[in-house]
Amino acid sequence: MEQMMKSIQIEGKVVELQEEFPVRFACMEHFDQELDEYVNDYEVAPDTYAAKAVEDETVDKRCRACGEPGQIVLLREKGL
Repeated sequence: MEQMMKSIQIEGKVVELQEEFPVRFACMEHFDQELDEYVNDYEVAPDTYAAKAVEDETVDKRCRACGEPGQIVLLREKGL
């Protein structure tokens, strides 16, 4: 599932996001595939965090490839 957001709460702090880049979740099985697609689609490497660190319960944390619970979140932080 691809989500465009302005910010997201990770480990108790609000992380400002670059709005032109999506927030994607991936399971461990599909992480390499999702990482490659992110780089190919946006020509930039994403920042990654453990999905369990994302405290926003309104975010769909399922793997974009298979729909299983995601373990890694791919996003782009502002200023990095």
